[in-house]
Amino acid sequence: MDKYRKVITEPGEVINYRTVHEENPYLRTGVPEKMGFVERLDYTTSVYENGITYNKRAYVYLPYCYDKEDKSRKYNVLYFQHGNTCEPAMFAVGGNKYMFDMLFDSGENDPCIIVFITYYMDPMRDADERIQTGNAEAGDGNTPGIPANYDKEIIKDIIPAVEMKYNTYLEDPSEEGIIATRDHRAFSGYSRGGVWTWSMFNHAFPYFRWFCPTSAGLLCDKPLPMPRGSRPFPRPSDEEVLAYVTAPIKKYPELPFFIYAASGGPMDGAHMRAQLKLITDQDCFSYGTDPKKNNILYSLSDYYHTDYLVPYYFWNYLKILFKL
Repeated sequence: MDKYRKVITEPGEVINYRTVHEENPYLRTGVPEKMGFVERLDYTTSVYENGITYNKRAYVYLPYCYDKEDKSRKYNVLYFQHGNTCEPAMFAVGGNKYMFDMLFDSGENDPCIIVFITYYMDPMRDADERIQTGNAEAGDGNTPGIPANYDKEIIKDIIPAVEMKYNTYLEDPSEEGIIATRDHRAFSGYSRGGVWTWSMFNHAFPYFRWFCPTSAGLLCDKPLPMPRGSRPFPRPSDEEVLAYVTAPIKKYPELPFFIYAASGGPMDGAHMRAQLKLITDQDCFSYGTDPKKNNILYSLSDYYHTDYLVPYYFWNYLKILFKL
């Protein structure tokens, strides 16, 4: 595939953009020499306003160089939300883990911690329904009767549980401490998880500097048709999209950010590409690869729609994330 086409714009400059995507060449070389490891992290959350405390789990990928005893080396953290019908162990265990080792084995990308999380309340208990329709109990606004408080779960429960246990930049788990370390925190998601990444941009902007939505456009908090095909897919208007994506920027004009969006071929990302063209035409966005002066980039691959290609997208993200 083509390498990056370096495109730098001034804020508000209109671009005739055909963005491209770089394939990770090391995924074809076999077993990585430098291997990271994964730990399961159990935690509880009670943010859903129904009096229930949920017992949940995340999987934490620690790169090959991570040393629990070396507190002097701090790591940036990338949180990843899977897509519809999937669950957080899909990359953390088994034969897929090596794809994340390959992100760092060559030395081209700086090692970081990757945390695999889930909006499902209990993806293993509800495995049959989750796998068949995706319509398992979830906190991202797609389960009737459960408010879309997943952003609160991430901020109040997941971030402190992860970043106070591992060698990260977070020293104070209060809201103020999490905001103060936002430069070292990214959020990404694929498909339904990509929809949620846009939601995190709108609802959790002060807590993350980096946002990587993949193969999913903005739905502006409109629920997905669950189970699949039960109603028309929501298509927010241009006015709704612009209001949604610019709201946090207007509220926190002093906070820098970077959006790296990506999608597959025309069948995978046509809706997303149209929204990205709309967004990048706004005065508050500058398209390009330098996070010191740009704040949005979009790469287009020819991949079909599947979570298993997420590590290929990460290869592109990590060349830009955390580069300050």
